[in-house]
Amino acid sequence: MKRLKKLGVVLMIIFMLTGCSAGTMNKLEEAKLNTWEDVLAQGKNKEVTILMWGGNESVNKYMDGFVSTNLKEKYGITLKRVPMNAPEFMSKLLNEKKGNVDPGTADLVWINAENFRTAKQGGLLWGPFTDLLPNLKQYYDLEASDLHYDTGIAIEGHEAIWGRAQLVLTYDSAYVKEPPKSFKELMAWAKANPGKFTYPKLPDDFVGAAFIRTAYYELTGEKDIFQQEMTREEFNELSKPVVAYFKELNPYLWREGKAFPVSQAQQDELFKNGEVYMTMGFEIGKTAGQVKAGVYPESVKTYVFDTGTVGNSHYLAVPFNSPNKAAALLAIDFLQSPEAQLEKMKPEVWGDMPAFDTNKLDAAIKSQLEMLESEPASPSMEMLTKGRLPEMQAQYIDWIKEIWTEEIGG
Repeated sequence: MKRLKKLGVVLMIIFMLTGCSAGTMNKLEEAKLNTWEDVLAQGKNKEVTILMWGGNESVNKYMDGFVSTNLKEKYGITLKRVPMNAPEFMSKLLNEKKGNVDPGTADLVWINAENFRTAKQGGLLWGPFTDLLPNLKQYYDLEASDLHYDTGIAIEGHEAIWGRAQLVLTYDSAYVKEPPKSFKELMAWAKANPGKFTYPKLPDDFVGAAFIRTAYYELTGEKDIFQQEMTREEFNELSKPVVAYFKELNPYLWREGKAFPVSQAQQDELFKNGEVYMTMGFEIGKTAGQVKAGVYPESVKTYVFDTGTVGNSHYLAVPFNSPNKAAALLAIDFLQSPEAQLEKMKPEVWGDMPAFDTNKLDAAIKSQLEMLESEPASPSMEMLTKGRLPEMQAQYIDWIKEIWTEEIGG
């Protein structure tokens, strides 16, 4: 993360020296893509290359199968998925910016949070473009905060929402009759069931970090402050009740809090083997998929705290030097369609949370959504939306990991 921050500084310097602003690039492109008709006219029968993390085989199959087939049938577009981690494609785009490479070799990137900040500030992204997307206008809540801010970073049309994720808790109702509905209740439950609860270890596990971030909202009584600017000293002061809570909780955790699962996968294994009675995840369909596959019994259920759980969003962006910008927009629009969003929500496909507004769906699409929600261990969109807490600024996520390592679990 520190390396990325340094990269952001370098990008800004290069950006200023080149004298080629995103705004200048936009004016050249806006003359070509003023309307969706322009996009359709220029985007068909092209190749779209997307750079994206390839570590989830379910996501890869979704892209290479369902998405690729539909783009070919609808628009004659050939989708080329190139597995590449964010630091790699950030370096690639930086080098192309430095070398004035235009056109480049990529049309889409899968991005969010600090990587988006660095890319946007460095002029590595083309935009704004989201005003052109018809499915976004028709099916999404245009006032939703994550359509305007990505972990506190103003989006300003430079990335399009693709999906959402939210911390979901999983328990086996055969052992847990009344699951704790808040961190306050969790403390009492853990003391009554010593050794039967834990969470993945920070700083490396994203789910464990999301669990701690969720606690900040309830235990501090704050909400909006996590999207505002704070000094490290102010954040440390705010963190005191959270640190105190988890220090008190430690002795009642699995292995008395002297060790933690190193990953979400290890925690899931502990849960499956009955060593702990609860687990957690950031993919809303993961547990339902495990139940459907017979890995978990049908007594396993999912929920979120009454006090809420942290959710965040992931996005698609177009590189500044994409050779096929119109085709990239056609691909984004399809990926935002209810059809594509519902397909990736299926537990056996991906289990990713749709980003559309359920109030804007027609009866046929709502019926499909309700069928998916009725599957065992599937959380409802209503429950998730009601209990969704906004993601914090990226800097605070780093600080929380440091505080946990130094004072709670290190």
